[in-house]
Amino acid sequence: MAKRVLMVDDDPEFVETTKIILESGGYETRTAANDKEALVQLEKEKPDIILLDVMMKTIGDGVWLGQRIKGDERYGDIPILMITAVNKESGARSFHLDPSADGDYLPVDGFLEKPVEPEVLLREVARLIKQ
Repeated sequence: MAKRVLMVDDDPEFVETTKIILESGGYETRTAANDKEALVQLEKEKPDIILLDVMMKTIGDGVWLGQRIKGDERYGDIPILMITAVNKESGARSFHLDPSADGDYLPVDGFLEKPVEPEVLLREVARLIKQ
């Protein structure tokens, strides 16, 4: 049975490209463009991993969604891989994320910066779901 990935990102081009990469690696992929869609997807089917962007409608949507997921006993055990360009965005200079320093605040199990090489993405997803 294929491992299930829920990708939460509002960039349609990134979503489509990443979905192709994940499916070529044998993963079943579902997508959500925002926190509300992500919560609906979680209710429908629990994924094996969540790929989460930081900036969607607002600059911190992904962080807040991650905190909500990790705080929910139904979903808190799902690994979250944050994939973001927030540290490279010119308007987000005051919102720099560092997983090693922001561990208590940043509710993720892995962190990658966009753009992500396909082999790096597949390797990190496999590591987090222990494939």
